[in-house]
Amino acid sequence: MKSVLRSRLLLAVVIFVYGCAHQEPGIRPAGELFQEATELAEQGKTEKAAEKFMEVRTYYPGDDLARKSLLATADLYYEQEDYASALQSYEEFRLLYPTDVESAYSLHRIAMSHFKQTGTPDRDQTETVRAIQTFESFLSSYPNSPYAEEARTRLAEAKSTLAKHYVYIGKFYLKKKKYEAACNRFQYVREHYPDAPLDDDLDELLSRSCGEKGRAGG
Repeated sequence: MKSVLRSRLLLAVVIFVYGCAHQEPGIRPAGELFQEATELAEQGKTEKAAEKFMEVRTYYPGDDLARKSLLATADLYYEQEDYASALQSYEEFRLLYPTDVESAYSLHRIAMSHFKQTGTPDRDQTETVRAIQTFESFLSSYPNSPYAEEARTRLAEAKSTLAKHYVYIGKFYLKKKKYEAACNRFQYVREHYPDAPLDDDLDELLSRSCGEKGRAGG
């Protein structure tokens, strides 16, 4: 009898020690961490809030608050105008939760994050191109989304910026008397961005560059 009791006590000790060894020490509940992160975000403490949201995701990956934490982190960076960081978080959300109800919202924010990083027509237009591609993808997938109207407006603005960029390049070639290159740029704008508002008279630029191109060829 004593032997059986001793065996049971020994088993209980082993189970207790094993459990302690695998229990995360000092980890607070997911709800508490999420609430603290939310309060830090409201106080404008971006990095501390992001760290707390990450704790939720790290310690409770299967909890719905992990999903909410990732989206909250993306929104936090977006509101702080850290669009590069926001972009990464929104893209990660789309990757991890492709069928989630917030997937459309995330894709719209991805497009907006690119759009917010676009430069003036005389600058590199990589982000403008990405914004256009993402807005078009968004509108193709979610034409009836509450964000569709804004997406169409921003898409038109991005296309206008890109068209102005090509005009800017064309004018540079025109100034250098590289008439064929200038003519090609202006024709590209006329063909691909016929409705884009411009700061220049495209007809006049086409006439000058393409006319000189023809005379040079003759």
